[in-house]
Amino acid sequence: MENLKQDLELLYELQDYDIKIENIKNRIEGAPALIEEKKKELEAKKQETEEKKKNFVTLNSLKKEKEAILDAKEKTIGKHSLELNSVKSNDTYKALLLEIEKAKADKSVIEDEILELMDKIDNESKIVKESEAELKVYEQKTASEISEIESSVRQFSDEIKKIEEEREQHKNKVSKNILDQYERIREGRNGQGICIVDAESCGGCGMVLRPQLINQAHKCSELVFCDNCSRILLKKDN
Repeated sequence: MENLKQDLELLYELQDYDIKIENIKNRIEGAPALIEEKKKELEAKKQETEEKKKNFVTLNSLKKEKEAILDAKEKTIGKHSLELNSVKSNDTYKALLLEIEKAKADKSVIEDEILELMDKIDNESKIVKESEAELKVYEQKTASEISEIESSVRQFSDEIKKIEEEREQHKNKVSKNILDQYERIREGRNGQGICIVDAESCGGCGMVLRPQLINQAHKCSELVFCDNCSRILLKKDN
């Protein structure tokens, strides 16, 4: 009676190569998405800095508007003060005084608002500078991380070639009939065509195996397949 134990163990070793290759391919395929994620995070950081700059610009614009209004109030006060010297009517004189007092009161409020804005502008200026400094560091960090990912992809590609060469050599040790069945099964089973019998269960899908299957797998006289996932079963000696 033919004993397939050696072939099955060689096949299980071959699967280690396939799993390594598949894992590396997944990492290579995932690299563009990872790079894109890094770029999006950087873009979000840039937008955050731009928003802080907008706040700074808005406050400066508002300060300029207040300064323009303040200038207008000062001109009004100056104009009405000159007019006081030339008016002849007492009512007109009183009206001008009221306008001057109102303009002075408005001027005082505006001056307080400008001082408050200046404090806010100083604070926002510090925030913007800190944000710009953080962004610069983040840009350098992101560029370095992307460079590392791209470098890893190149290394992974070289690593795959090496593993594939080793796999090709190892493949020749396995019986062609068994190898063909393994290749067919693993294509539809996430790259896994053979699995260990784990206690009384299939190491691939976890299904509890019939005692007869376990016994047949232990004998290694023929290929034995899991009833559930159809993977080849290998019973290791305890």
